[in-house]
Amino acid sequence: MASDLFSGLPNPLLTKPFAVIDFETTGLYPAVGDEIVEIGLARIENGEFTKEFSELVDPGREMDPAAAQVSGISSEMLAGKPRFEDVADRFLPLLDDAIIVAHNAEFDMAFLQYKLEKMGRTQLGNPVLDTLELARAQDDPGPFTLGILANRLGIEGPHAHRALDDALMAGRVLLKYLEEYHKRGQDDITRIPGYRTSYQFSIGGPGRGEDNSFQTVVESIRHALAAHADLEIAYRGSGGQTRRRVTPKDIRGMNMRAFCHLRKEDRDFRLDRIVECAEVTAGPGNSGIGPVGESLPRSREDS
Repeated sequence: MASDLFSGLPNPLLTKPFAVIDFETTGLYPAVGDEIVEIGLARIENGEFTKEFSELVDPGREMDPAAAQVSGISSEMLAGKPRFEDVADRFLPLLDDAIIVAHNAEFDMAFLQYKLEKMGRTQLGNPVLDTLELARAQDDPGPFTLGILANRLGIEGPHAHRALDDALMAGRVLLKYLEEYHKRGQDDITRIPGYRTSYQFSIGGPGRGEDNSFQTVVESIRHALAAHADLEIAYRGSGGQTRRRVTPKDIRGMNMRAFCHLRKEDRDFRLDRIVECAEVTAGPGNSGIGPVGESLPRSREDS
């Protein structure tokens, strides 16, 4: 990046411990039954890797063939392994007092927080740092997939789409970037791109009932994706609730990527902020949710 003016000084960015996590999963949709099948964690303290955790866990369902092809984890490999609930009390303490780090943190945090909700536990309130967002903030055209990014940064190590290998790789990427930020004298971790004070989701709460539960909303989106249909949604943003027509393109983690007919552009919509959802069967506005663009009050439309 830039000068070495501060390189001889202790790096304040490394004073807090980091817990770098990665999950291999049965698929992409925690809200409709996909589960964690492998946990990988690498803890960093004072810039050094100090602890590792790696565990295959039985998801209680079959692997999606596409997910199995990527990770190399088969349903046979998972037979007889402990459930996530059985290893949680060995894994979760390693996150204590740490900044959680992940490459595409929304995906991993969605699986972790949703799993904790299903277990009747409180969602984690740790700060989170996303190395994918951090990489995208640099003067770098990409691509930003973890293995390619690491190679571009001169970082060596195994990259086999297994959880611990990916956690270690993401940790090395993090340390590389934090070293460069320190050299420039940028030593406030809260101002590093990709840092968030927490990564929590509103699975239930006001505005939801049996007909528009979180699971029902996600199923409606998946049906629309399969049918190549538009949806009309009621979306709760930071400034209020709006209604608009969208053309869904993909779901990953806790986001729906869709073309927004109100804004005339592709946007990411947080799934937990979609409080109503209905497939468009005729012209715009015929779903019963309300006129597209109606706002109570008008919001900034940020997702």
